[in-house]
Amino acid sequence: MIIKARYVVPVDRPAIENGAVVIERRRIAAVGSARELPGRPAADFGDAVICPGFVNAHTHLDLSMFAGRIAPGPDFIAWLRDLMAIITAEPATPKRVHEAVRAGIARSLESGVTMIGDITRTPQWTREVLSASPLRGISFGEVTAIGNRRQLLFERLDAALVEDRRSEQMKIGISPHAPYTLEPAGMLACAERADKCNAPLCIHLAETVDEERFTRECEGPFADYLRGLGVWDELIPTSGCGPVELAERTGLLGKRTIIAHANYVTDADINRIAAGNAGVAYCPRTHQAFEHASHRFREMLAAGINVCVGTDSLASNPSLSILDELRFLRHEHADLTADEIIALGTLRGARGLGFADVAGSLTTGKMADLAVIPLDTSNAVAGWDSIFESRQPPIAVYVSGELYRKTGEGLDE
Repeated sequence: MIIKARYVVPVDRPAIENGAVVIERRRIAAVGSARELPGRPAADFGDAVICPGFVNAHTHLDLSMFAGRIAPGPDFIAWLRDLMAIITAEPATPKRVHEAVRAGIARSLESGVTMIGDITRTPQWTREVLSASPLRGISFGEVTAIGNRRQLLFERLDAALVEDRRSEQMKIGISPHAPYTLEPAGMLACAERADKCNAPLCIHLAETVDEERFTRECEGPFADYLRGLGVWDELIPTSGCGPVELAERTGLLGKRTIIAHANYVTDADINRIAAGNAGVAYCPRTHQAFEHASHRFREMLAAGINVCVGTDSLASNPSLSILDELRFLRHEHADLTADEIIALGTLRGARGLGFADVAGSLTTGKMADLAVIPLDTSNAVAGWDSIFESRQPPIAVYVSGELYRKTGEGLDE
């Protein structure tokens, strides 16, 4: 099968005008000029761009059930407290989780996302749906165990790694949630279990400015938050250091780790992350919604850190579209090149999740995960980067060479 468009953007090499992609047995067989590739196109998308499927490196699909319920704002802990109140009042059930995850998968696919790094509080139920979906990526089981709930640590670690719903496309990982929901011993236990199982890791780290006071002194708004939850006890230890250094001490800055957010980091923190070879998932629109200080992703890239892009959940973001995130970045950071921007949402994401040899670029031999996005033809001389100036969603999405199209209820094969 051959598909063509005005532009093909492989990401690992320059864009090809009047390009085409050959798909054979679910994989990319060739990429090049439509004039040079033999055969008749099965689909000619005309004024459009064929690019790799997008990678959402950090999301929470099971929180889709809380979409639009609580508006994010400058007080992150107040938002978190309100979210936990709703979660407590409306306990998860298999039916509700299945519906939320299905909705999140449909919204991801229709926006061109073909790979995810999903954190789930309900791994057994979430994976029942994920394993049947076309998405590839990692399902990170969330682990929280602090204060009078620390005795739940190993039970929750075991639950995070439940594998009876593993699929060919979906790896299983561990998410030691954050330094304010997991004690240093728990963080270390997650790192040790991941080493033993060769499992990927994802941790929320340096997400707010208040995190450092908590890790250093066990005081401040996060201590008050834990008291409000009724889990605080006087045995919660202080570490005497900031959150990134704490992650380093507990073995959570290795190459298999994705750090979600990293909104408040020092130069020393950036050096630690780079030295450990951890990746960072930056969530631009969620970052703005909580009115955080400017993100230092440029300095991270300059230090050699693999920075990729995520959406976080529908509880803090209006969509699960990485294309929307990239459009936001183009608007906010006009100095970034189109090549740099698209790599953040494709190849860098695949690299961060450990799938760079499988997807993330239009490279011969990789799986045929593609998004086809219409050009902004209002500008007759616009290049392929005009996809960042419009609001148009993809007109077609391929996963492993299979075509998915939008319908009134999502995307069907």
